[in-house]
Amino acid sequence: MTVVGHWDSLAEAQKLTQSMLLAGIIGQVIDTGNLLRRMPVKQVTGIDLAYNREDQFAAEDAAAFFAIREQIPWTSDVTVTKINTELKRIIRQDPIDKYVRGTHNDPNDYPAIMIADLVKRVTRFTDHMLIYGDVDFTSSKQFDGLHALAEETDNTDGELDIDEGGALSLFNLRILLDAMLIEQEEPADGAADRSNVILLMPKVIARRIDSGYQEAGLVRSGVTHQASEIQFGRNEQGARITFFDGIPIVRSTFMQAEEAGTGEGSDAKALFVSGTKEYSIFAVRFGQIEDGGLSYLFGGDTGPMEFMRHEPFDKLENYDSGGERIVSYGSPALGAIQSLGRIHGITDAEVTP
Repeated sequence: MTVVGHWDSLAEAQKLTQSMLLAGIIGQVIDTGNLLRRMPVKQVTGIDLAYNREDQFAAEDAAAFFAIREQIPWTSDVTVTKINTELKRIIRQDPIDKYVRGTHNDPNDYPAIMIADLVKRVTRFTDHMLIYGDVDFTSSKQFDGLHALAEETDNTDGELDIDEGGALSLFNLRILLDAMLIEQEEPADGAADRSNVILLMPKVIARRIDSGYQEAGLVRSGVTHQASEIQFGRNEQGARITFFDGIPIVRSTFMQAEEAGTGEGSDAKALFVSGTKEYSIFAVRFGQIEDGGLSYLFGGDTGPMEFMRHEPFDKLENYDSGGERIVSYGSPALGAIQSLGRIHGITDAEVTP
């Protein structure tokens, strides 16, 4: 028997003690690759934002040569596509019991902890939906995330939306970046330079790229190639970051294993449930909508540059409780289609050149 002095047992002695409690909650839900904090924002008055997107036209049909005295016809063939991006409501509210708040003597500020947690949950939900939200195949209450936007806005030759159907080929990354016109000598609407472009991908595929450079090499037809266009550097905070052809690779915990066919327009497939795990990569150009980039719209009475509103409730009817609510009105908006590209249907296998 353990000797604890005067008391019969350790359990009896512990009845006279009290644990020391640290204030707050130690966080371990940690995300990387957050889109919301990277996106430029635009405040909207009203429930939506409308803008016109230039339609594609063939250079050979844009004008014509004419001879002397040849009759010149008047033309009227210019069209645009009108885009309406509606603000969507994201809300989380929780009650807080007045008995707990009024009688418990401890170091925690219950409302402050609760509000911080609600903001974190709304932010994480928004970041998730920025990838997997789908108005057509999931719910009209949602906004379209990157998968839905990429599927709806791809150009006719498919170079902005590539179905890999297996291991990632780095050559498809080149095709994707070329389709986004990142090499324009004079940046124009929808064709800004490299400084605002990232490659957003799940850690599973980013690890494969790193491994191809550092350990395994890139194998094609039994021949190992050097991955000379993959480099490593440091971001503003000093953390290591991988680059492909000078474009930063951003690892995202929000991009997860997906069902086969996710974002291909047939249904609302998204996070993996069964079958073969597939993954996606997005090339994203951030910027204001009028410059052709990807932005986040927000509205309502949240105040300038604040896209969440906190609403406290002192009393809840029929309950001895108060409550806290966090509200956000927002939606992503894509200016030019060249500001978003996607490779989907990628499997967890060795990367090829």
